Amino acid sequence: MNCIVIVEKNDNKIENSSLECISIANKISENVIVITDIHDEKIIKSINADTLLVIDDIEKISLYDEEIKKYEDSFFIMSDSLINKKIASQLSEIFKLPVVSNIINLKVLNSVFYCESSSYNNNVISGINIQSGSCIFLIKNNSFEIDTSNHKESELIYLKSKTKHLFQMKILDKKDVNNKISLSDAKIVVSAGRGLKSSENWEMIEKLADLLGAATACSKPVSDLGWRPHSEHVGQTGIKISPEIYFAIGISGAIQHLAGVNSSKKIIVINIDSDAPFFNNADYGIIGDAFEIIPEIIQCLEKIKNDKS
Repeated sequence: MNCIVIVEKNDNKIENSSLECISIANKISENVIVITDIHDEKIIKSINADTLLVIDDIEKISLYDEEIKKYEDSFFIMSDSLINKKIASQLSEIFKLPVVSNIINLKVLNSVFYCESSSYNNNVISGINIQSGSCIFLIKNNSFEIDTSNHKESELIYLKSKTKHLFQMKILDKKDVNNKISLSDAKIVVSAGRGLKSSENWEMIEKLADLLGAATACSKPVSDLGWRPHSEHVGQTGIKISPEIYFAIGISGAIQHLAGVNSSKKIIVINIDSDAPFFNNADYGIIGDAFEIIPEIIQCLEKIKNDKS
């Protein structure tokens, strides 16, 4: 059976979450087909797939349904992102396939798909057998290893949509996102809340993140106050992330925030309030003033970095 992978981009680079999906696809399928709207051939030829289908706009994938339908007997894998949820709904309508999200494990056993899906803030893991013969799987970020050991020679095909877009889009404004690393892909995330007292104090958070090779994030009240951009807001109403390590600095740990970070593999909490709810969900906790603790951590990391150089 063919496996079709939808590849996302960030600044014309392939998202790590998409590379995870490609690695899964190559393990469970003999023929991997990638659909992308990246047009830089150097980038797309680095993708480990048998066939590369290049389109103009991945979010309007339904315009290419006639071409994609030629690849019969296929199942779909893509990262569990907001954009891919929209794409999955289009593909589900085209192919009449079910959609399973929050996948943290995916196998083929006796020609039947078996997957595990996390729910209720990662408190429940459901084992699911797919009896329909095919499905659309949405993979939770940072759940699988990226395998770059082998590379296939890919066939490159450019697809034309069956119709022109019926509307025009005009970009009115652009805003730079501060993170050097995509928040959804980051293995380490350094996040802070109102305990930082003002936006001027975020310099030490950015410094710590830079030394750790991490992305920065924040709680909802911080983004609402305008201290940090909304693109950094993690939580129930923000971005949901699954990093290897999540630093929560000066964040109380309300249930709305935990809903977005509860699937982090390790949570480290730094808070001056020993009764902060976040300590109940932390793997490691430091009770103390962030304005004293963070500079000391930065100093130690800089010393390690200088010793290595």
